[in-house]
Amino acid sequence: MAKSITVVIAGYYGFGNLGDEAIRFALLQSLNQYNRAESIVLTANPQTRNEISRNNPIRILGAIRRSSILLFGGGGLLQNRTSNRSLFYYLSLILLARIARRPVYLIGQGIGPISGRLAQLVTRFTLKQVHHIDCRDQKSLSYVNSLGLNGTQGSDLFFLLPPSPHHSRLTQSPPRIVLSLKGLPRKQQTGFIEQAIRLLKELHSQRGVSCIFLPFFPKQDLALARAISSECGFPCQILPTAGLDQAERVISSASVLVSSRLHPLEFALRMGTPMFAISEDPKIERFVHEVHSRDGPCIPCGSFPSAEETSLLLDHPPAPDSLRKTYRQLHETRKQTFKLLLDELYDDLEGRDV
Repeated sequence: MAKSITVVIAGYYGFGNLGDEAIRFALLQSLNQYNRAESIVLTANPQTRNEISRNNPIRILGAIRRSSILLFGGGGLLQNRTSNRSLFYYLSLILLARIARRPVYLIGQGIGPISGRLAQLVTRFTLKQVHHIDCRDQKSLSYVNSLGLNGTQGSDLFFLLPPSPHHSRLTQSPPRIVLSLKGLPRKQQTGFIEQAIRLLKELHSQRGVSCIFLPFFPKQDLALARAISSECGFPCQILPTAGLDQAERVISSASVLVSSRLHPLEFALRMGTPMFAISEDPKIERFVHEVHSRDGPCIPCGSFPSAEETSLLLDHPPAPDSLRKTYRQLHETRKQTFKLLLDELYDDLEGRDV
């Protein structure tokens, strides 16, 4: 790499979502291995000199003009299931970078669904300006292809994190269930809460299990954790402000993780923790399929675990080494594709003399 570059990184950062913060950590750690790359992160909560507010258009424009490239680092940014406002915010960043004649790379992106004719047209026009689209899954790539655009399939940027150096797992007695449950719309909550309470009461009564709730996005998830724990009839711990290190320790100590969020499941794979995946989102089913396709353990996945399914997992968990082995494979693949993308990026920049 012939010279230093400055990378402006955009993502859903600074909102307290541990999954997105894990992606940011993994991405910056990997970029730091290339000591000629300086990063400027757009975040909702700037803390350091290398971070600026994502809501300050003047500073964003200045950062992009001083930069070599705009990089979208992971997450499901380009979709309007959450809101059109979020979609158009990220599309406007791409257009701003192109007006400033800076290349744009999307890495580890979940793209779609995008509903509405106008939103689809604007997205297609904007993505035509992007230099490289690296999708985190096949469905995202298929959506990009449906727009008449080219892309490549990578994986979630979480897998840039190296395999965990911690190889020993403590046997919990009584067993410990860790739950990381995504907040639900009010109309869907009642049945879900009843299922969770029934499961935890049965497991506590039959096996004396203890429970820890680990909301990965407290703003969305904390109310659901409180609603369930308040009706269990026995003490349940809630850790709403866990950082990445604490989340790693808690998941590592679990006898079983039950999660309807993707990134706690990826943490569990890295730590060798048995897990049950609640199929709240198609990306979770794709994660389960990916693990199995690499000769990894078959991760139980469904709408919600029964006491019998959870007991079976407690009594006959997959070998931790088999989970960690699969994680190592995913890590090596993601590391290699990431390096190829960076090599392409540097070649592109040197050709442009940016």
